[in-house]
Amino acid sequence: MTSPDLQHRVERFLYREVRMLAEGRFEEWLDLFTDDTRYLMPIRETTVDREDSERGEEFLPHVDDDKDFMAARVQRLRHHLAHAEQPPSRLRYFISNIEVDEAGAGGDVELDVRCNLMVYQSRLERTEKIFVGRREDRLRAENGGYRIARRKVVLDQSLLPRSITIFF
Repeated sequence: MTSPDLQHRVERFLYREVRMLAEGRFEEWLDLFTDDTRYLMPIRETTVDREDSERGEEFLPHVDDDKDFMAARVQRLRHHLAHAEQPPSRLRYFISNIEVDEAGAGGDVELDVRCNLMVYQSRLERTEKIFVGRREDRLRAENGGYRIARRKVVLDQSLLPRSITIFF
């Protein structure tokens, strides 16, 4: 059973993190990740025998980044030639059903955290997208706070836009 204090600290961390994303504070957001982080978004597919199937890690995922590649994506978004984000999207993040598991990851040093996610993206007054899914994070306690050691984003959509210019 997770203590109310730990639950509250994790929730505050996640709420602050999604606010950074919504406000476009990507460099500050990157500092929330460990140097050895992995940011993964597997491909989803619907099959006859198993409706909610994630392609295994042996398949090419939508996203499989380390921190250096995430930093390169942020740098690209900041460049004036990143036309897909000029002007920047308006983003709103909603997270809910936050579950913290301290037993599965070795106590208060590392935590497994799961939450539901919805992201609303508005572009140029005429394009809107809504992404819905879940995030599975591994948080590592460092310097009195937490950092994200691993993030897995599982969207409910099977088909995604040609280019994903936002972070989840």
